[in-house]
Amino acid sequence: MKVKIFIRLFGTLLKLLALLLLVPGAIAAYYGETRGVIAFALTSFITLTCGILFERLGSQEQMGHKEGFALVGLGWLGAAFFGALPYVFLGTSMVDGLFESMSAFTTTGSCIFTETNAQGYWIINTTLADHSIACALERELSTLISNATRPQMENRPDITYMGLLFWRSFAQWLGGMGIILMFIAILPKLGVAGRQLFKAEVPGPDKDALTPRIRQTAKLLWWIYILLTIAEIVLLMLAGMPLYDSLCNTFASMATGGFSPQGLSIAAYNSVLIDAIITLFMFLAGANFALHYRMIYSDRKSLFRDPEFRFYTLIVLAATAIIVIWGGIDGDIFYRIRMAGFQVVTIMTTTGFATADFDKWTAAAKFMLLLLMIIGACAGSTGGAIKVVRLLLVLKSGYRELLHALHPKAVIPVKLGGLTVKDEILRPSNIFVGSYLIILAVASLLLAIVSYNEPGMTMEAIISAVATTLGNVGPGFGMVGPMYSFEYIHPAGKMILFFCMWIGRLEIVAALVLLVPEFWKK
Repeated sequence: MKVKIFIRLFGTLLKLLALLLLVPGAIAAYYGETRGVIAFALTSFITLTCGILFERLGSQEQMGHKEGFALVGLGWLGAAFFGALPYVFLGTSMVDGLFESMSAFTTTGSCIFTETNAQGYWIINTTLADHSIACALERELSTLISNATRPQMENRPDITYMGLLFWRSFAQWLGGMGIILMFIAILPKLGVAGRQLFKAEVPGPDKDALTPRIRQTAKLLWWIYILLTIAEIVLLMLAGMPLYDSLCNTFASMATGGFSPQGLSIAAYNSVLIDAIITLFMFLAGANFALHYRMIYSDRKSLFRDPEFRFYTLIVLAATAIIVIWGGIDGDIFYRIRMAGFQVVTIMTTTGFATADFDKWTAAAKFMLLLLMIIGACAGSTGGAIKVVRLLLVLKSGYRELLHALHPKAVIPVKLGGLTVKDEILRPSNIFVGSYLIILAVASLLLAIVSYNEPGMTMEAIISAVATTLGNVGPGFGMVGPMYSFEYIHPAGKMILFFCMWIGRLEIVAALVLLVPEFWKK
């Protein structure tokens, strides 16, 4: 790999991130959060400075395949690191900041916050907020500016930080379609390099471009993403949700991320209409965005003709029925369908919102949700985990092997949607599923080892914590359930889950290829 080419592009990516960090800074200013403004301004300045420095140290040569993988893999790590700085400046530890930032950018939604204010919004612990870097800088700023000329500043600890809560959801929205995909869409003259980035970034085995030009494809995908986002914001506001909450929850649901500003998640609004709107948009976000494009511009029935989407819908309906019947949910049939349907969609699309404490449901319901965490959404969606199309291909491949056992000499093709699936597509999909399960097992063992002295980390909590972070889902069971957080996990355990989120978002290959010695050779 040519390191100088990567450094230049990484610097450009950091400059883009520095600009985006001004958005939550503006939100903090709107709410009069001096410390929030300081935290985001300082983070933006540091990120911009590093970006300019990297650009100047880099090379203007054409990017190749290796540099594309490096920018995607290390780009997510870089975004998570610089995106963690506002959390750290406002009072969290570096480990917690990195965990929350990676959880946001990878659209996981696993949270380390534990406290809420009187309105139910997440807050940072008062002691941590009072001893934060932003608080110290605020005090220094107050002494430098005379009382006669300085603007009015808070005399109370500002621990709600609406700007920071907005940043969590906004970072998920950026990570949903992919900050690298945004990089391709808005920066000119990438040429062939853009294709390398597209193939490394877009989730799922199906990475065919909608148009011959990758940059144009990235723009089309982003426009569809933005249009659906606007539609959901408007509908949530019409349903009675405040503008700020509508923005945050829409960013999280369209990205299938799950970060809500409310500590009780979507359950805080207690609205059938809001539940229905979010369920619909999570379901759409879990489908292939290329199908949304084709349905809008060419084939109105493309979504319903797609075998993956039909299988995706079938799994959602079957899982909902299982939980309604055997989930142990109290209430009438309509209430059970509402609770079960919402949780099935939010877990399968790897969003991770909650309208109920599903950790109190039956073992059958929790096992069904665990399976959905591992299966995930459709290829080409903002969701994570294995993906429905890979499960479909594995099942078809398995059935073909059974037929081969009966007819050893027969030539039996695997077909999907009437088209023959080539072995060069089947083989990577099967290897991916095997690798995913191996990583799930190894990471669970490592988390169990570092958590051996924590009684709350039961086997159920450990396996679900790894499954939910590797699949970019959010909540698990037990002490990492929907009404708890990941705060009390050992710092080493948090870093294990940090890398699980990263590996899961990069769909394993783009992450593990960085460990191959051959990759780093010129």
